[in-house]
Amino acid sequence: MNASDELLDVLDESGAPTGQTKPRNEVHRDGDWHRVLHLWVAREDGTVLLQRRSRHKELEPEKVDVTVGGHLSAGESVFDAVREAEEEIGLDVRPEQLAHLGTWRSERRYPNVVDREMQEVFALVCDLPLDRYSLNCREVYQLYEVPLARVIDLYRSGTPLPAAGYDCQLRTNDALLIEDDLIAQARGTASEQLEALAIWLAAGLETLIKE
Repeated sequence: MNASDELLDVLDESGAPTGQTKPRNEVHRDGDWHRVLHLWVAREDGTVLLQRRSRHKELEPEKVDVTVGGHLSAGESVFDAVREAEEEIGLDVRPEQLAHLGTWRSERRYPNVVDREMQEVFALVCDLPLDRYSLNCREVYQLYEVPLARVIDLYRSGTPLPAAGYDCQLRTNDALLIEDDLIAQARGTASEQLEALAIWLAAGLETLIKE
């Protein structure tokens, strides 16, 4: 099935299901609220993984984005949707590994598209090296590992950030990330999510130290 034909649950402005389902392209055309998964993959050393979206993406191709992101199909729970991690970057994720950071409302406008998302945001600690991920080139062109504090600076103030990278063709592919690499309309919500991730990581490390 083409991604644009995928059925999504339509939500009201509070995030409650309306009972209506529509194909994704109609949801985007009509500006309906719908639910998506955001998964930030971090390491205990305080680095976080970012993806560069494939050039095949309908919206924001080749831009840097959350580690894993995807729509919840009609009837799916967020725990069903973690399949996106395996589909995009080859990472097998179990629901018990996830920490829920919160729900963010996001509204982005494009020609002929109004993308209104309820983003269910999760975090996961995984210390795999970049070359152990298997990227789907039609979804993700590249993964970067960057210090979390530095990527927050990039999103907040545009401070350029050197990033170690590995691409879907199994090549080391480092980059200097700049403002133009980011999804401009997502900078505010991404910054908030990354700051929530930093707080969660710090709390987890404090617990480990105390134990």
